[in-house]
Formats: sequence, structure tokens, C-alpha cells
Amino acid sequence: MLLQLNVQNLATLASVDLELTGGCIAVTGDTGAGKSLILDALELALGARADTGLVRAGTDRAQIIAEFDISRLPSAKAWLTENELDQDHELVLRRTLTSEGRSKAYVNGTPVSTSQLKELSEQLVLMHTQHANQKLLQTKHQLALLDEFADHGLARNAFQTAYRDWVETQAALDLLKTDASKADAERELLGFQVDELNTFDLQEGEFEQLDQEQRQLASGDTFLRITEHTLAILAGDETGGLISHAERLAADISQITNGHSGLQNAADLLDQASIALTEARHEIQHAHDQFDLDPERLQFVEDRLAQIFQLARKHKVEPDELVSHHQRL
Repeated sequence: MLLQLNVQNLATLASVDLELTGGCIAVTGDTGAGKSLILDALELALGARADTGLVRAGTDRAQIIAEFDISRLPSAKAWLTENELDQDHELVLRRTLTSEGRSKAYVNGTPVSTSQLKELSEQLVLMHTQHANQKLLQTKHQLALLDEFADHGLARNAFQTAYRDWVETQAALDLLKTDASKADAERELLGFQVDELNTFDLQEGEFEQLDQEQRQLASGDTFLRITEHTLAILAGDETGGLISHAERLAADISQITNGHSGLQNAADLLDQASIALTEARHEIQHAHDQFDLDPERLQFVEDRLAQIFQLARKHKVEPDELVSHHQRL
């Protein structure tokens, strides 16, 4: 039941405060006194569409407050509980309009949307206007009348609660199905990745070994050119190389030492130099002879390295981390 209606700055109404009691109440007055504005104010409080032209001229805001006794309206209490709004035997609706076109609605001091306000108003007031009979054509209104006539209020509320529970359970089930689908997809992807790495069969340390071998093979021409040039200088031609020159110099200086310690040291150093150069020549010659410039091997190594880099990018790891990544999978 409507207990009180307070209107501030609505159209021609500066301030109206109505206190209502039970029974039939008639609002009378001359034409233009503002009787219809009382109904307009009540409709606004119940969620009707707002118009900036309703704000009283010279003011920037209109306000309507409607207070109801809902002690005998279980459906209204149920709606408040469902929407997690404070509820008691009294219910206060407040609607504000600004001259700039903004509108706000409150239920027991809590902000709500106008659509929520309209839903609640259907549990509070039944408006009979000139074309109110058209509501009989609305399925929602027909069902409400049928439930009321059959006294199915409690059953309807129980059904609504069960339906909400079902919707929430269905949503949870859909979420679980989505998670399960994602898990299946991830498991399938992991299986594919493991099979791919198993087929490639990269061994521990293989990447580093291939990388080093590729550098050596790729620089094969330079390797051969430098080693052959060095060997030629050490061995020399018919006039001799560094080694033979060092040997002759050591022999020549030894002939003129005549007890001269400095020359003897020089002869010894030249002799040691010839020995060191000879050993260096042997090492270089061995490396030269062992080196095999194999274009097919170079192509194989480079192809293998390219596959390693491709797999590493695909799995978002560094090439030298691919083996440990495989083990983790």
C-alpha cells in the first residue's frame, strides 16, 4: 500500500507531500491544478520514462519519493531478496531528474536501473488508465492473472528459484565442458609436439657439435688456404724455409761464439726456434691432412641446424634448450 508521496520541483508543482491512508482516496481540484501531475509523479517513481521538460522551470532537479507498506506483499519482498536489496515492511522508492536529462533511481537508498524499478513496481501498484485494458493482451500479464486466480504465488516463486538454480548449474556445466574441451585440445597439442620431437630425435649436445662443425666446414676454403700458405713458408722452396734458415743461423752463430756467452745464448735460442717451428709444422700438417672439405656433409649439417632453429621457434625455446624442453614434455 502507498503510504506517502513526496514531489519536489516537478513541472508546476513546487512541493507536494501526500500522506495516504487505507480505503478509497479521491484527488479533486480545478482544471490545471496539477491532479494529473500527481499520477505522473507516481509513475516516475515506479520507473516510467523521464522527460527533461518535467523539471520545474528555474530549478535544476526534480525529485519524487514514494513510500510503501509491503508487509502484505510477499512477491515484492521476494523480488527485493532476489536482487539482494535491503527489505523491511516499508519500501522507499526515490527518483531524481535533472534539467540536463540525467535520471537516477533508488530502492531503499540503493541505486537501481529503471528496468529494475519497473519490475518492482509491478509488485506494488496496478495502474488503471484509459488504455490499461491493452495489458490483457500481454502474455506476461495474462500469466500473472492466472497465477493470482489459482493462488499459485508460492509455487511460482518456488519454480522461479528452481529455474534460476538450473540456469546457474547449466552455466557451470557449460563452463566445465569448455574447460574439458580446452584440456583435450591442449593434450592433443602436447601429444603432437612430443611425437614431433621424438621423430626428430635431437641428442644432448648435438646442437653445439653441429654448430661448431658448420663453422669449420663453412670456413673450409679459408682453412686450407692459410694452412697451406703457412706450411709453404715453414718448409720453403729450394732456397729453404723458416725452419732451414733457423737451423743454418744456429749453426753459423755456433761457429763464432769463441766463449762469448751472448752469442752462445743466441745460438741456443735459434736452435730452440728451429725445433719449435718443426713441431708447429708437424701439427699444422696433421690438421691439414685430417681436414675433409665435404660439401655434402656441410649441406646435411646446415639442413639439420635449420630444422633445429625451426623447431625451437615453434616451441618458443632457444635451440640449446630443445632437448630439455623435450624431456619436460
